[in-house]
Amino acid sequence: MFVYAVFCVSLISGCNSGAGLPPTVPAEGIVTLDGAPVADATITFIADVGTYNASAVTDKTGKFAMKAFEEKSGAVAGSYKVSINKTIVESREGRQGESDVNLKQGLPMKYSNFLTSGITIKLAEAGDKNIKYELKSK
Repeated sequence: MFVYAVFCVSLISGCNSGAGLPPTVPAEGIVTLDGAPVADATITFIADVGTYNASAVTDKTGKFAMKAFEEKSGAVAGSYKVSINKTIVESREGRQGESDVNLKQGLPMKYSNFLTSGITIKLAEAGDKNIKYELKSK
């Protein structure tokens, strides 16, 4: 009975294998601002058609690898609008020894919204491992 119960739970949960999800393709690259790598930026792909978006966070060298699903890497092939956002958290001593937290945008605001960023991507079935987002501060 116990073995049967474990089998049923495994079958229902899918063992986190990503079974039933659409195939993904590589979507990797680098983000720079005025030629310098951008660390800790969040890239979001918003699907033009469908419901499978993807996101990633850049490493200290500005590199990223998109992920549409927790269970597997990559993004679903298709067309996307792109937003790139970097939030900087600043804390300082406030009144009576309490710290104040100030959030500030680390990139020009236009990139933080997929409607104003002007960035799009069309991922083919082969994917893309050389995506370059060369942002400008002005």
